[in-house]
Amino acid sequence: MDRLYSRFPAGSVGLALLLLRLVDGLGLVGEGIHLFTPAATSSEPTSVVVLGLVLVGSAIMLILGLRTSLAGSASAISTAGSALYGSYHSNLFGSDMDAWLFLFVLVFVLSSSLVLLGPGGFSLDARLSGWRRIRLSSGK
Repeated sequence: MDRLYSRFPAGSVGLALLLLRLVDGLGLVGEGIHLFTPAATSSEPTSVVVLGLVLVGSAIMLILGLRTSLAGSASAISTAGSALYGSYHSNLFGSDMDAWLFLFVLVFVLSSSLVLLGPGGFSLDARLSGWRRIRLSSGK
């Protein structure tokens, strides 16, 4: 984890990354529930159930800030897969379908940005890596 992110910013930047992780995680849970809802009423393929489990699992990891790069990558790929599945097999039409596609795009962009930005100071990744600080002496 130390090689991926040189710093784990705290303060207002860390709080913004925490908020970004929370919003992304809640969107992923919404997508996972959306995939599981038809599965309760009909027989869905196993791949859809696995896709929903990956979405919910990566949401939990993102909310906690645990292995953020792995969880963000998995959620971005799973979001693209669930958007493809939903566009062909969903019974939504018109504005309902547009709203779900907007959610998929939003969650995809949030997950991708978390992969690039990192977890922030308020995460398990920061705690597990030890919050290293470099102190420079005054030279006296």
